[in-house]
Amino acid sequence: MAVGGWMNEFVRQAGALSLFGKCVAAIAGILIIHATFHVLERTLPRRFGRADARYKVRKFIVFCGYLAILLFLTLLFEDRLGRLSLVLGVAGAGVAVALQDVLASIAGAFSIGFSKLYAVGDRVQIGDIRGDVIDIGLLRTTLLETGNWVSRDLYNGRIVRIPNSVVLKGSVFNYSQGFEFIWDEIKVVFTTSSDCDLAREMLLRVATEAIGEYVVEARASWKTISDNYQSANPPLEPRVALVVEAGALEFSVSYVVDYAKRTALKDRLYTKIVEEVASSNGRLTWASAGVTVINRPEIPETVAEHPSSSVGGAGRAAGSR
Repeated sequence: MAVGGWMNEFVRQAGALSLFGKCVAAIAGILIIHATFHVLERTLPRRFGRADARYKVRKFIVFCGYLAILLFLTLLFEDRLGRLSLVLGVAGAGVAVALQDVLASIAGAFSIGFSKLYAVGDRVQIGDIRGDVIDIGLLRTTLLETGNWVSRDLYNGRIVRIPNSVVLKGSVFNYSQGFEFIWDEIKVVFTTSSDCDLAREMLLRVATEAIGEYVVEARASWKTISDNYQSANPPLEPRVALVVEAGALEFSVSYVVDYAKRTALKDRLYTKIVEEVASSNGRLTWASAGVTVINRPEIPETVAEHPSSSVGGAGRAAGSR
């Protein structure tokens, strides 16, 4: 009752103001509300220990601030909203055309929230940009970028802000939702004189030892996919495939890995493979690209530059004899 009585009293006093007085009151009220919620945004999240909790509290305070401003303006101009409806409708059509990109970004923000395209902390690729989501605003999504001039799963230090309207037009790749692993592959090339069976056995053993920690987690993660989507169960154990390419044995080793640890696992795999090849007593030999040189007799410079004159001179000399 106290809140209702206060609101009725506020509406009554606001109705007694002139249009100029309402505008002044609107500006003053917006500044006071903004300052109040700005202080809450800076102080209240500090009471929460976890980073994700602080982020959610901060976003909730910002949302409440916008809602408070909207409620304040509605109560202040309540007696004039009916007369302004036609003007607002005509102006709204013009604003919609002029601010179509802004409105598309706002629609994209709602699409991100309701469709659960991604959340803060997810690793995504939006268009050609890949990174971790660190903020989702009303107009833009902020990413901490990975890849580009460094390995694909390493941060490069750039913060990228992408308009939310992009998600309505293009593809969004999420590395974190559902199945939190990806399939990766390395290629190892040996000479044809290498022991093929030994190479296959060694690569499969090395890969199995390296990703053993991931297989159990990957199976549990894939269960989330199979519960929500109709999909076949893919093989999660490492696989080795052989092709003969350019006179060499090219082995492909495919495996599952945490999306954030691709570079580290590749380093571990290659390091172990190099050690295994070095201890194979010559049964495994790296294939290397070489340049084939064909030996040809040297041609005198004078003949190379004037072949026709040389042949003619030789003919004339033979005729004179």
